[in-house]
Amino acid sequence: MIHTLSQKQRLTIVISSLLVCSGLYPQSKTKTPKKDTNPPQQNQVEVKEETPPPPTEEGQVSEKPPAQEEVDRFQDIDNKNGIVVTGSRGERRLKDSAVPTEVISRKRIEQTGARNLGEVLETQLGVNVTPSPTFSGSQVQMLGLDSKYVLFLVDGQRIAGRTNNTVDLTRFKVQNIERIEIVKGSSSALYGADAIGGVINIITRQAEKPEHYQFRATYGNGKQSNFGTQGEKNMIADVGFRNSFVAANFTGGFNQSGGYDLDPKTPSTTGNAFQDASIGGNMNFNPDGQFRVKTGFNYLNRHQQGVDSRTTGGTFDRSNATNDFLALGALEYSYGKKNLISFRGNFSRWENKYKLDQRGSDELDTKELTNEVSSQGTLQLDHEINDRHMVTAGLETFSEELESDRLRQRFAFRTRKAAFLQDEWLVTKTGVIWRIVPGVRHDLDSQFGGQTTPKIATKVDITSNLAVRASYGLGFRPPSFRELYLRFENPGVGYVVDGNDQLKPEKSRTANADVEYSPFKNWSMSFSVFRNDITNLIQYNYANRGASEFASFQLMNIQRAYTRGVELGTRVRFLKYFALELGYNHTDTKDLTTDRPLEGRALHQGNFNFFVNAPGGWEFAMRGKRLDRRPFYSNTSDFSGSSTALIDQANDPFYNQNNKVIYGKAFTLLNFRLEKKFFEGRMSAFLGVDNALNQYELTYNPIRPRFYYGGIQAQF
Repeated sequence: MIHTLSQKQRLTIVISSLLVCSGLYPQSKTKTPKKDTNPPQQNQVEVKEETPPPPTEEGQVSEKPPAQEEVDRFQDIDNKNGIVVTGSRGERRLKDSAVPTEVISRKRIEQTGARNLGEVLETQLGVNVTPSPTFSGSQVQMLGLDSKYVLFLVDGQRIAGRTNNTVDLTRFKVQNIERIEIVKGSSSALYGADAIGGVINIITRQAEKPEHYQFRATYGNGKQSNFGTQGEKNMIADVGFRNSFVAANFTGGFNQSGGYDLDPKTPSTTGNAFQDASIGGNMNFNPDGQFRVKTGFNYLNRHQQGVDSRTTGGTFDRSNATNDFLALGALEYSYGKKNLISFRGNFSRWENKYKLDQRGSDELDTKELTNEVSSQGTLQLDHEINDRHMVTAGLETFSEELESDRLRQRFAFRTRKAAFLQDEWLVTKTGVIWRIVPGVRHDLDSQFGGQTTPKIATKVDITSNLAVRASYGLGFRPPSFRELYLRFENPGVGYVVDGNDQLKPEKSRTANADVEYSPFKNWSMSFSVFRNDITNLIQYNYANRGASEFASFQLMNIQRAYTRGVELGTRVRFLKYFALELGYNHTDTKDLTTDRPLEGRALHQGNFNFFVNAPGGWEFAMRGKRLDRRPFYSNTSDFSGSSTALIDQANDPFYNQNNKVIYGKAFTLLNFRLEKKFFEGRMSAFLGVDNALNQYELTYNPIRPRFYYGGIQAQF
């Protein structure tokens, strides 16, 4: 209501307001001015009646207006109160999860300046990302275990496509990633095979606003002798809308790079030149609030080129064309507060065409096709029996088919059926909160028969600031088709690699325990220990030449091995604008058959992330990691690179393969990024440098040398 006041009335209000603010004159005694029915006169002021402050608990009016809550500049990065799905196969609050789950939010992904999943994960605590030669991209290690022991999911569902048993992290472009959830340790009780080392679940972007648009363009380059003059170009776009009935989001991207070369003196190249285009999207229908239909797809088309040079003098141009497609679908019906019945399915196809062309000759030319198809269907029930028991039960079927020129029989096919059951039991609800989560899964593989994998996890919230978790579980990983039926000859280098159809599934026993403590609101600490005991570990074993002119390597089941270690982490926010994360990982591994550490694992690893969200739209990120030296042997697990050092050592009659070890050098990775936002955050410009210290090693750490980039981003 608006009315006019006389000069005397205005003076009375001003004096009364000053007395109220000083606490000398209770507002309850202030008289409300009467409405003036006279028309406004010149120099009169219009004032609006204000709602009085709320009363206190004693019924008195508060003497001071409530202070405005301080804006949390790092809320979108921390995601402390977010919802996670990976640890329990259902939506749970992060702080309630009995399985420790690490979440990388969308805001953190943007502040890293990363182009793909590998660059996002490279400074994550307890995660080691290493480049692979040729077209394997980058791969991950967790808890001392390679990528083949880590299950990769997109929106909770399996994907197809592994090169040398490795999922290439560069396949997953950041424009379609909303967040990443990481569960370390065996998760076979819920997800079955391949989850011995843990699970990485990529959650795709969903529309949350009535409509939104986002665009980003980046250009970068480095030293001309390493990168040439072409540079690297990245463009991504994201659009979406949401209403009460349907939500849709679509993303697209284009990336092009001339690659890089760590040794310009030779004809061979290190990092591949590439060009790729990707598109993805999802549509979710929710007609009545209970029944939901979800659909989604992702498609990547990629071309890569590189050059190999051999000690024999041959030079080879290699190229690779990949089509990567994933379709997802789900039907969900919710009833009660937390109950849900769902059916989810997916279809995944990964096609890879590889060509090796010898310059000046066609004697050693190679053309290879790899076509992998998988499909999965899951029927799952989440039912709250009472306020202490939440049961998750399900049936699952999975099939995979591989066609490859590297297989002795070219085609391979198998299926796997499974049933799983888990109970989240809230033992105590007041004071000390105690949860126990037992679970079990039984898989029936068409090649390897039945496998039962139980797990039990517990979480105790001693106080609101102190929590303890522990878990113990079994896991298994059946040999891949390549491990069973591989037949690969590389005459240019001089070796042969054979699979072994007598291989047995790898099995594991995993124990984890961790403590989380937050002594203050903006300071948290974590400490965890882990141990994996693996039997029937599958690794390459050097045989001998025999009557053949080539060195021979074959996959074998090593009797026993273990990985064990500790992780320490702390996160602190200070002076409102700054956040610092520090982490240390100690990983001890051993092949108990040969009594030596597993190959390529660093004993010590440290990481840090430093973020600044300053006034005026300025944001700064500095990320880094320090990796200790890693041991390598003649029976290396990768034979697709251009380097022949390990093969040469294996062929040396004076070489003692049981004791001889070569160490990759320790190195430090350091990345910087600075961003300035404009127009209330709707546009921004950014600059960055990756591998600022320019540290790399051609054979054992062929990462990209120092690289500068800049770009712009707009969102509406």
